[in-house]
Amino acid sequence: MKWLICSLFFIVACSQKQKTNPAVGEWEYTRMEAFDGTPMNLEDSLIADLHQRQTGLHFSFSAKNVFKVTQHNEKLAEQPYELVDSNKALVLKNTGRADDKFDLVELSDSLMKINLFHSDKAYMVFEKKK
Repeated sequence: MKWLICSLFFIVACSQKQKTNPAVGEWEYTRMEAFDGTPMNLEDSLIADLHQRQTGLHFSFSAKNVFKVTQHNEKLAEQPYELVDSNKALVLKNTGRADDKFDLVELSDSLMKINLFHSDKAYMVFEKKK
C-alpha cells in the first residue's frame, strides 16, 4: 500500500504541467483605464497628452527574464526582471540603485494591466502581440 501511495504521488507530480511565465512575449500599449475598468477620458487634455506619449510603447519579456522596452522601434531600456507576489507585481532589477516594483492589476494570456505610474486613479493596458 505504501508503494502504491508513493507511486501515485510520483505520477501526479510528473504529470503536472510546468508553470509558465505569463509575461513572456511581446506586449503593446493600447490604453489607460481607471481602477473601475472604464477607459480614461481622452477629452481631458492632460490624459490625452499622456496617452499620446505612451502610443507605440512595446514591452518584451523573455523566458530568460530579460525585459526590453521600445517605442516606435527605438530601444529605450533592457534589464533583468522577475514576477513576484504570485504574479501580482513586476520587479525590474536595477544596477546601482533600488529595484523598481510595479503592481500588476491583471496579467493573462492576452492582457497586462500594469500600474507604471504608481497611481491610485489609473493603470496602463497592454495587449499581447500575436
